[in-house]
Amino acid sequence: MSTAAEVVAVAAEQALILRISGALGAETAPATLAELLDATGTLPPPHLVVLDLHEVDHLSAAGVRALGEFAARRAQDGVHTAVLLDPDALNARILHTSLPDGALPVHASVDEALAAAPAPAGERQLGDQLAALTRILLDATSVSQALQHVVAATTVVVPHARLVSITLRDPGGRYFTPIEIPDIAADLDDVQYRTGSGPCLDAAHPDGPAYSLDQDLSRTSAWPQFAAVATAHGLGAVLSTALLPARRAGLSGALNIYAHRDGITETDRHRALLLATHASLALQHARGAEIAHLERTHLHRAIASRDVIGQAKGILMARQGIDADAAFHLLRRTSQDLNVKLADIAATLVRNHTTLAPAEGE
Repeated sequence: MSTAAEVVAVAAEQALILRISGALGAETAPATLAELLDATGTLPPPHLVVLDLHEVDHLSAAGVRALGEFAARRAQDGVHTAVLLDPDALNARILHTSLPDGALPVHASVDEALAAAPAPAGERQLGDQLAALTRILLDATSVSQALQHVVAATTVVVPHARLVSITLRDPGGRYFTPIEIPDIAADLDDVQYRTGSGPCLDAAHPDGPAYSLDQDLSRTSAWPQFAAVATAHGLGAVLSTALLPARRAGLSGALNIYAHRDGITETDRHRALLLATHASLALQHARGAEIAHLERTHLHRAIASRDVIGQAKGILMARQGIDADAAFHLLRRTSQDLNVKLADIAATLVRNHTTLAPAEGE
C-alpha cells in the first residue's frame, strides 16, 4: 500500500514552510495532497506557504498536479504558495515545464520567496485569522486539540515566532507542557521545569507578571540556565504571555514564543495577548478529566525521559570514569551540537553503547 511523501511543518518567520521528502508519484500524490491540505487547513491562513522540495527524490506528472492543486486551493483563501528549490534542479525544470507561468514559482531561498510574495493585508488579515481561529476552536473536540490549534496559529499570526509552546501550572504548583511540540521547544520548556527558573514559569504563576520578555538572552539574563540552552539553539529572545487562570480547574499557564535576538516587536506582544486569550477560553471550558489526562500523559513522558537519561549517564560514568554531572554535561553538549533532543541522544546511547565513546588515545 502506497503512502504519502513525508510532510513536516518547519517554523519560519513570516511564512509556513512545509518540507516534503520521499517520492511524489502517481500512487502517493493523492495522499500527499491531503496531508498538505491538513497541514494548512486547520490554521488561520498564513501569508505565504513555502513547499521545500529539496528532499523529494522523485516527482511525477501526478505529483506536479497535486502541488498545483494545493496552490490553487490555498489561493482561494488568499494564501500565496511558492517552492523552495535550486532553479537549475531537475524537479524545478519539471515544475516549470508542467505548470502555467506563475502557478507555483520556484525560489532558491525563503527570503527570495518572501520578497516575491504579495504584501500581506495587514490588520484586516489579522482579524480574518483570529475569526478563523475562533471557528476552529469551537469545532475542537478536546482541550488538547484546541491548544494545539492555538500554538499552530501563533506561528502564523506572530511573524517573528520561531518556536511556540504552552506551559500549564497545576493546583499543586507543578509545571508541564500539555501538548506535543517540536523537540527544541520541548527542550527549552524542560530546562525551566528542571531548574525552577524561566520566563514561562514566571508568567504561568498565578501571581506572576502579565508577560515575561527578554530580547537578548546572550546578555546577563534573569534565567541563566535557560538562557544558555536557548542561545545554544540559536534563539536569543523569548516572550511568555500569561493565560487567564482557569479557576474551576485550578490552572494557570503561559503561551511561550521563542525568537531570534531582538526579534519580538510590540505588535508581536499585542498579538500574543490575543492568542493567549483564545487559549485561556479553551482552558476555561475544559473538563477536569481532560486536564487530568494531559497531566498524566506529560508525567509518563517525563518519567520515561528521566529513566533513559539516567541509564545513559550510568553508561558514560562507567565507561569514561566521570561523575554524574560530567556525564550529563556531555549528553547536553552532544544534544546541542547535533540539535537533537537530549532524551533522543540518551536513548541512542542506551541502544548502542559505542555512541559517544572516547576516541582512541583520548
